[in-house]
Amino acid sequence: MRTVRDIMQTDVIAVRQGTSVRELIQILDEEGISGLPVLDSGSKVLGVVSRTDVVRLAAREPEIPLGEAFWQGIGQVPDSDDDDPDSYFVAPESSVMLVPGAGTFDGLPFDDTMVEEIMTPVAFSVDPGMAIWELAEFLVHGRIHRALVVEDGRLVGIVTAFDLLRVMAGDASG
Repeated sequence: MRTVRDIMQTDVIAVRQGTSVRELIQILDEEGISGLPVLDSGSKVLGVVSRTDVVRLAAREPEIPLGEAFWQGIGQVPDSDDDDPDSYFVAPESSVMLVPGAGTFDGLPFDDTMVEEIMTPVAFSVDPGMAIWELAEFLVHGRIHRALVVEDGRLVGIVTAFDLLRVMAGDASG
């Protein structure tokens, strides 16, 4: 019987409390991951932070003012049946424009907000000896994407829904 220990990742990428959300975003992007544990200075798990937490933070902020009407002259769509300039139409208020690196995110509190302010303070954890089918049930019933693997109160790994899918795909092909 396969267990969590067989599929868990032991090289766990984590952040310490006091890490800014901007630093978190860079780590998530560089590592190509969607979430990770938050540890205190003594390596105790405080919670888990994810891309979803970052999106929620950004959604709480007011709309970022873009100055002059940026859409003038670029968002006009002519009505194919009428060449009248008054028939041109654009609805910029219904559009979202995000251009990373162009100052779009400057108004968001990514430097002033620390990961512990947006993390989920409960870290879902499993025992390394848990059977794979139990892990699948745990992830589905908890509607979660990752679980920390804890043994004797110590973080020893992380296991994700993707790890589980990888095992299932390998089992199906072999």
